Amino acid sequence: MTKNKSNIKTDNVDSLSIAQGTEINNEESVLNDGIDLKKKRRKKLIIRGLRILFTIGFFVFLGLFINEVFIQPYKLKKSIEKARDLYHFEASTPTSLPPNVANPNDESDEDKSSDSDTDPLENVTPTPTPDPNRDEKGRLRKFSSLLEVNEDVKGWIRIDNINGENDTKIDYVVVQSDSTDPEYYLSRDWATHDYLKAGSLFLDYTSSLEPYSQNLIIHGHNMTSSDDMFHYLLKYQEIDFLREHPIISFDTIFDEGLWKVFSVYITPGNNDRNDFFPFVKSSFANNRDYLEYLYQIRVRSLFNIDNVDINENDQILTLSTCSYELSNYRTIVVARKVRDGESIDVDTDSITKNKNALYPSSFYKHYGGKAPEISSFEATLEEGPIPWYKNLNDN
Repeated sequence: MTKNKSNIKTDNVDSLSIAQGTEINNEESVLNDGIDLKKKRRKKLIIRGLRILFTIGFFVFLGLFINEVFIQPYKLKKSIEKARDLYHFEASTPTSLPPNVANPNDESDEDKSSDSDTDPLENVTPTPTPDPNRDEKGRLRKFSSLLEVNEDVKGWIRIDNINGENDTKIDYVVVQSDSTDPEYYLSRDWATHDYLKAGSLFLDYTSSLEPYSQNLIIHGHNMTSSDDMFHYLLKYQEIDFLREHPIISFDTIFDEGLWKVFSVYITPGNNDRNDFFPFVKSSFANNRDYLEYLYQIRVRSLFNIDNVDINENDQILTLSTCSYELSNYRTIVVARKVRDGESIDVDTDSITKNKNALYPSSFYKHYGGKAPEISSFEATLEEGPIPWYKNLNDN
């Protein structure tokens, strides 16, 4: 009997232990289920967040892609078309005197009724004849429509081949900002001032038209994707292209001008480098300073263009765009203004490659080679005549 009671107690204890164990297991199971549920919820939230971020990223990328591939090219196309329509229409329209300017050749009724005995030459002050091609500020009237859109317009540049065909796409308006924001038009539309990746061709803020700087410098993007803006300047590194395009047309708002290319070279664009050449130089201290500058850009030229002579009285035009020989490199094309009465013909057959062209030191470090020894303009002139220099004292 005692044994049976003992067994009953043992069974009760075991049953209690089992019950307690089951209860603990159930609690642990519920707790684990709660933890698993939280993990699942957290996982779902993370996945949902990633999906949202991916969706946002996708639409941002899509927007950037559409802007890059469709919107920006369209805006550039419309900007170019607007400028060309305004400029070429004005340039092709016959000019006449404004309605408020009297023609000095017209005789007034008062003059007709004057006393016939009066000496017609007595007390007569010659009246200057207004130039029908210019406005009251002396600006060429073919720029009037462009100037109405933007007073920052400074000129128009065009590069044709020797047959007069515009096969370079360079046929653009040129604008200019001031020293407070010298690169304002680097990424802005010339007319709307809105952001435009290709920007506008712009005259360096140091270059002046009143009075004229001796070196007019124009900057422009190299748009490789569309061949627009100054992309075709890189072609000047090819001798055949140079021979086909020896003349540049650049008309300022005050004067028309043709320019003969006499130097093509490459240089770093940032002035914090040791091998930077200060090509952005519009004015010069004196003739010596100017001739030394001409000498430096001439020894850097990829080609010998000796038949285009230069002297200290000449005005030059510098065109600059990005190129990719090395990081932040520039291709520079320099031309000399055609003198009054000078022929625009260039003996392109005489143009040869300059085997001793001076490159930046970083170019030699990357590509190999050795820089030629160069002197100065004065030292070289003392050794004998310089082929490209037209000494005014010889006249």
